[in-house]
Amino acid sequence: MDSYAEQIVKKEDGGEDNKKRVLCLAGGIAAGILLIAAGSLIHLSVVGAVLGIAAFYGGLYMGTNYDVEYEYLIVNGEFDIHKILAKKRRKKMLTVKVSDFEGFGRYDDNVQDDSEATIIWALGTSQYEKCENYYADFNHETYGKCRLLFSPSVKVLREIKLYIKGPLKNAVGELPPEEEL
Repeated sequence: MDSYAEQIVKKEDGGEDNKKRVLCLAGGIAAGILLIAAGSLIHLSVVGAVLGIAAFYGGLYMGTNYDVEYEYLIVNGEFDIHKILAKKRRKKMLTVKVSDFEGFGRYDDNVQDDSEATIIWALGTSQYEKCENYYADFNHETYGKCRLLFSPSVKVLREIKLYIKGPLKNAVGELPPEEEL
């Protein structure tokens, strides 16, 4: 029988993301107004209007790129992470087998940093439940030595616990019974 777990987490917005979003929108509006004004000055108002509208929509498009969600999907021990931009565009970030995890646990101040590892950020907040941050260390054929930082729900942790190597199962800890979820 196939095992399956899915979760979507919204990237935690910092002040920097909001500033970038506002700058993109303001820049698009300013560029649009300037292009419309420049087009009317050189008697090409139709071209200026088209370019001005294009600049406005370009700023709007760039501003929505800061609305990021991550989708965690575990099917039969294979962990996929997709990055979703503006709830429209999807990009596959990573696929790894849970059994390939060499290190796993809660991510806090006590976890040793590995300066040689490629860090893959997929941290977020779940809409329905409070999720803690976890890390997973593994070797990837493309990225080499990696550390994944993510925020799994209890359901995702339950699937990880099914496929993770024996000694690392203790890092998952005790999970609440399914009927409490």
